[in-house]
Amino acid sequence: MKDMLKRIFLVIFVLLVLTAISGFFFMQKHPLGGQQPVTKSLTPSGQTVK
Repeated sequence: MKDMLKRIFLVIFVLLVLTAISGFFFMQKHPLGGQQPVTKSLTPSGQTVK
C-alpha cells in the first residue's frame, strides 16, 4: 500500500515538473507582452478604453 502511494506521488511530482518546464519554455517563445495590447476594456456604452 505504501509503495503504491509513493509511486503515485512520484508520478504526480514528475508530471508537475514537466508541466512547469514546458510552460517556462513556451513563455520564452511567446511572452505575454506581445504585439496585442491586453489592457483594452469595454465600457457599458460599448466604447473601448485604452
